[in-house]
Amino acid sequence: MSRIHRGIAATAAGALLALGLAAAPAVGAAGVGGCGAEGRLPRPQDHRFYVQCAAGIATVHACPTGQVFSPGPQICDTPDRVRPAAATVAGAGPAKLNGLLFGVKNLNATVRIVDAPAGLDGVPVTFTTIGGRQLCTAVTDQFGAARCDSPPRLTVPLDEILRGYRATYAGIGGIYLASSATAPVHLL
Repeated sequence: MSRIHRGIAATAAGALLALGLAAAPAVGAAGVGGCGAEGRLPRPQDHRFYVQCAAGIATVHACPTGQVFSPGPQICDTPDRVRPAAATVAGAGPAKLNGLLFGVKNLNATVRIVDAPAGLDGVPVTFTTIGGRQLCTAVTDQFGAARCDSPPRLTVPLDEILRGYRATYAGIGGIYLASSATAPVHLL
């Protein structure tokens, strides 16, 4: 299979996986919509996983903890032997303050690899005030989105909350670099 066809197959498999589909039948010789040949393909949106192609079906497999997929030899290996840590980007949207007694609602963020088509799933995001006081922690879903509400009866000063919040992804040593984003908090 040529590099171009392998890239098309990887992109198609990655798109299916981003939608939460772990397997799909092959469509066409180039593997568009599934796998056109036997073997392993990288999962572009998360290097901790790879796509196994067998009999035209794409299934997702996780590398052992602390390892990433190496497309050349088609094996999982330590990140330092495969590639430098991938840069990530975090984005955050506006949240709403429902009074100090009810807390901050709709703290939200997305985390993805720079230039990847989908978000990182299953990674923790910490939400804090700009001043660094923790509001809540959430884990990203299959699309890289994390959401949570702060606990009620906040003891954080109102002016600190109204300066906005920060969503931080701490990264995974050697695999993904840390990233963060800030967003406003509006009064309801």
